[in-house]
Amino acid sequence: MNRLDLLAKRLAASGEGEFIALAPASPPPHTETLEVADMMVRAGVDVLEIAVPSVFPWMEGATMQRHQLEAIAQRVTPAMAFDGIQCVRKRYPGLPLVAISFTTRVFSYGQRRFVESCARTGTDGVDIPDYPLVRSGDVTGFGAELSGHDIHFINPISTDLAMVPESTPEYHLLEGMVRSASGFLFIMAVAGGVSGVKPRLPVETLKPATERVRALQEKLAVSCPIIIVCGISTPEQVHASIEEVGADGVMLGSAVSRRLQAGESLESVESFVRSLKDATRR
Repeated sequence: MNRLDLLAKRLAASGEGEFIALAPASPPPHTETLEVADMMVRAGVDVLEIAVPSVFPWMEGATMQRHQLEAIAQRVTPAMAFDGIQCVRKRYPGLPLVAISFTTRVFSYGQRRFVESCARTGTDGVDIPDYPLVRSGDVTGFGAELSGHDIHFINPISTDLAMVPESTPEYHLLEGMVRSASGFLFIMAVAGGVSGVKPRLPVETLKPATERVRALQEKLAVSCPIIIVCGISTPEQVHASIEEVGADGVMLGSAVSRRLQAGESLESVESFVRSLKDATRR
């Protein structure tokens, strides 16, 4: 079974929330990627997303764009990024890994080559937020190819979409996204899905959106962890996402990356990441 599915079962049984974090791509010998991965694992991260850098990371906030553009400046190719993922997989055979990128990178590298690289490196899921899997009817067959290798495609849903009226075209889109979700499903705390640290968690919009998606999952007889993404930056926000919003976990990148970019020691960043993971425990 896919490692993401095994993780979801284990955490549900223990009453613990998922904590998903991000590691940057770095050139061979992948020193930065491995150092960050080691730190994340020591701190208790449940899932690690690793970037396959894109020249146009348009949905990223300033901090995550810097990671992407630094990798591009270092001439990190998709092949190098996947080699880094494979290095992490060899070091941590049981750790769920997700590749994050954008459609421009998938198609410039080659869709089949991208999927085969995921399969070869033991990647459990892909996070390609601008690929319209449901809206386009998977027109290129990207989702189907991933599924054929037991690799999950992660669907992102905005709070606006989660609350659309029934019997509208948007509601049918929402149903399709919930029905096709696998691995886990993102609910975006920020309009447009732009990443970055935010001063407060919009519980008043996230809670009804999460409840609506959860009700749709029950109606459609599907099961998939609901993860809050975009803007999570404190243990308090992590705790609120799980206890007040009712999500199954959180994903964050900028809150950790900005500390690394500011030159904080790995020991200091590890302590911060551990505090975030601790907040997922009820």
